[in-house]
Amino acid sequence: MNRKILYITIFCAYIMSVLASCSDDDSFSTSPYNQLTFEVDTLSLDTVFSTVPSPHKQFLVHNKSNDGIRIVNARLENGNQTGFRVNVCGTYLSEKLGYQVHDLELRKGDSLRVFVELTSANNLKTLPQLLSDNLIFTLESGVQQKVNLKAWSWDAFILRNLIVNKDTTISNLHGKPVVVYDSITVNENATLNIAAGTTMYFHHNAGIRVEGTLKLLGEQGNEITLRCDRLDRMVSNLTYDNNPGQWGGIRILPSSFDNTMTYTDLHGACTAFRCDSSVNATRPKLSIANSTIHNLKGSGVWAENCNISIENSQISNAIDSCLFFRGGNVNINNCTVVQYYPFDANRGPALAFANAKTNIYMPLTMYIKNSIIKGYEDDVIYWSRGTLDSTLNVRIENSLLRTPKPLTKDSLMFVNCIYENTNDTMTSGRNSFVMFDTDNFFYDFTPKSSSQAVKSANPATSLPFDRNGKPRNVEFPDMGCFETPKEN
Repeated sequence: MNRKILYITIFCAYIMSVLASCSDDDSFSTSPYNQLTFEVDTLSLDTVFSTVPSPHKQFLVHNKSNDGIRIVNARLENGNQTGFRVNVCGTYLSEKLGYQVHDLELRKGDSLRVFVELTSANNLKTLPQLLSDNLIFTLESGVQQKVNLKAWSWDAFILRNLIVNKDTTISNLHGKPVVVYDSITVNENATLNIAAGTTMYFHHNAGIRVEGTLKLLGEQGNEITLRCDRLDRMVSNLTYDNNPGQWGGIRILPSSFDNTMTYTDLHGACTAFRCDSSVNATRPKLSIANSTIHNLKGSGVWAENCNISIENSQISNAIDSCLFFRGGNVNINNCTVVQYYPFDANRGPALAFANAKTNIYMPLTMYIKNSIIKGYEDDVIYWSRGTLDSTLNVRIENSLLRTPKPLTKDSLMFVNCIYENTNDTMTSGRNSFVMFDTDNFFYDFTPKSSSQAVKSANPATSLPFDRNGKPRNVEFPDMGCFETPKEN
């Protein structure tokens, strides 16, 4: 009997402790010392384009006190005057609600989530303008706490589904950026000129489709930039701008010829240039000079049966081939073609070429001079021929290559080349170039003074100036597109 009483007593004590626990969890304090804890004091949306909805950001609001806290209301201090849109714990602070929410309960140890977006009005200014508002939480105790919301709003020219039917020029008129939605189409018999100094921001999947002619007319010191429209960060060490696959790139259709790109920085696209098969492989399809193509979730230049010329240019870091040619006529001089794509180990080669598609023979003539072709893998140059006795009319000379030295008849393709030692697979990039920051994804592919590419180009065929317009050493020029600075 005594044992039963003991069990009942223990059970009742347990129930009382549970009830007491529930009672503690359900208690709410009006003490001004019990306050909310915010994940951030200031939420920045970075720089956004006026009239364009921003990506959302979020933060948590915690109750770390020993009692529950009642939030009388959470409101935007300026209502809808600045364009911020806020959702607090599943409730959108709409005009109907007066841009506020009432009577929220946050028990001890709990948290709620806040989402913030912005669509700002045109500010009629050339430079970005600061927008700011406060999200104010008023507690039952009367205490007010706030989180500052801020962003820089930048007026821009918005191009939506632009169709170019006649010769047209796009420029940064009055210093405003150009933002592209739904792509640009250049019809046959029309030329689209992009003026020097223009920066074009492409929305996700937007790009340029060329049936006529595209002229990217950058100048030394006044370059063109083609990039994505996200101005914020994915994570602390990676901006969207530095992330591949953010926009669609440029597609050159069979009817298009005489396209040029000079002093242009194109990065963060899917495939930078896809050049579809030409009916006339002798007519110039695409000429690239003094330009940079970097960080692609596709290829740098992909061309089939096209006449392609690339000089003094950097083509780097693509998930597929940095350069791919099937058939056609290709001339490359003083280029840096490097495959250190950091986001996927299953990356393609730096250079790939072929003279056939399935069983269809597609003659390829390719001449590469004074260039650097490197990457992580032991062999970054792939090629294939249609039949075993099909000749590849390819010549690569006076270049630094990361590929095994050929011991067969293919050795006739390589003349006076330097073959990199493959024992330093993971450190070759860092040891070879001025900047190779794989933590923050920053690269400067200027050769270090100790690089085998320095003073190794052919002075008879090397170009007189490098990618940046710097004069090359007349007697001992460097391979690649960048001339290494002289040591004092």
